[in-house]
Amino acid sequence: MADAKKNPEPRSLQVLQTARQLLCARFSPDGAHLIAGGMDAKIHRWREAEVQVEKKEKTKDEEKVTTEKKIEWQPLPAVTGHQAWVSALGIHPKGDRVFTGDSWGQLRCTDLDGDKPKTHWAVKGAHDGWLRQLAVNEKHLATVGRDRAARVWTHDGKRVAEWNGPDEVFAVAIQPDGQRVVFGDMKGKVRVWDFAANKIEREFVLKGFFKLSRLQDVGGLTRLMFLDGGKTLLAVGCAPTDGGTMQGIPTLDWLDYATGKSRHRFQHGVENDGFITDAAWHPDGYLICATSGVTANGKTWMVRPKEDKPFFENTKIVNIHAVALHPDRRRFILTSTNRTSNGNGRRLDKDGNYVGNHSPVHVMELPAKS
Repeated sequence: MADAKKNPEPRSLQVLQTARQLLCARFSPDGAHLIAGGMDAKIHRWREAEVQVEKKEKTKDEEKVTTEKKIEWQPLPAVTGHQAWVSALGIHPKGDRVFTGDSWGQLRCTDLDGDKPKTHWAVKGAHDGWLRQLAVNEKHLATVGRDRAARVWTHDGKRVAEWNGPDEVFAVAIQPDGQRVVFGDMKGKVRVWDFAANKIEREFVLKGFFKLSRLQDVGGLTRLMFLDGGKTLLAVGCAPTDGGTMQGIPTLDWLDYATGKSRHRFQHGVENDGFITDAAWHPDGYLICATSGVTANGKTWMVRPKEDKPFFENTKIVNIHAVALHPDRRRFILTSTNRTSNGNGRRLDKDGNYVGNHSPVHVMELPAKS
């Protein structure tokens, strides 16, 4: 745990309860909505609301009741239409629509707000199998998947470019100027794609993000992120150490985007800590990272570029799938897994029914600047 005197811990504001597990989550650009993709094939939504909360104070003679204003996240009706895990999510820069992809390869575009959001379009076969990740900018939508393909779409759902390769693709990002799509595959190979010319301009291999273990390909790359206006490409994930029950050491690699060479490689934790599943860049110059590993492991830590240790670390919230920073730069959320998670399927309730896992969503607030 971090030294509380030097680094006060983020405080919990609210815990949102869900019926099933969530795999991805993001705030809308205006900060008024929180959107998440679930294993129940639904898009889950919450809206920020100001509520009045009663506060009771007891004195010697009487009990005084006052009211104060409080911000809470209130649920909106979930959006249906997917037939599988909703594991990829991106929000239109204008904040009015959400793009989602599922593990059966469907890609959808839906209104973000409203009790009955309109579905603008759906492509059932956007990928042949799991649509692993997507990225959105002002003009295009990029997707990658298990079918070893990378594709670029308009916001209207029209496919404008396609690339096919030898290995499953896990991570994708759009260059800040919108001219290139960058994606990384199972074996840690990163490609820079001029999609307008349908040409791979260059490629490089990430160190340690892949291992052949027990005749099993074990990939460690989960995300690619642009920083410093595109000068830095950040590789996020883990360095696999074993297959079977996958194990690995959480890893970050700050790369010079122009050359593909590592500027700073950061590893923190042990083999059971597994993947950095998600990361959010704070404008104050650090990353908020979330991890998920075997046997109910999970950590939240914060680290600055070029430093060898996190300046904050917390192990209270486990198996975290997503972290998202609110536009106010103070609040962030973590989507975790319930502590009594049912990985082997044998735990039953008192009536003999199998109880599925769910994802508490922890709404946190960073300490105020001193």
